[in-house]
Amino acid sequence: MIAFSAIWFLLIAAAALYPTIALRRYQRITWWDYVYPLTGVIAWFPLSGVGSTVSLSNFVVELFWIAVLSALLPWGRWLLSRIEKDQIKTLSFLLTFVPILAAVVMRLTMPTLPE
Repeated sequence: MIAFSAIWFLLIAAAALYPTIALRRYQRITWWDYVYPLTGVIAWFPLSGVGSTVSLSNFVVELFWIAVLSALLPWGRWLLSRIEKDQIKTLSFLLTFVPILAAVVMRLTMPTLPE
């Protein structure tokens, strides 16, 4: 499970790195902009005690969708920075909570899956 988590972290980081670097031309980037895509996966572990019983299938399915969402968010921020200049800072701030919210929703709504 730990090795599988490391793979998720590496995939998210690889997919989210380019748009975050490209975003530097449009707004100021801090260390949090590099970290927030990983927060959904990190938030899933304390939430594993909430909701239904966690099986290995739950771990794989829930973290897959959280990782997909986390990898797409920086691309969405980058696209919005190219289109809309005025509200990108507010929207970027709100997007940082989406991976954590996705982890909470997945954990509370997903039934226990068979191994």
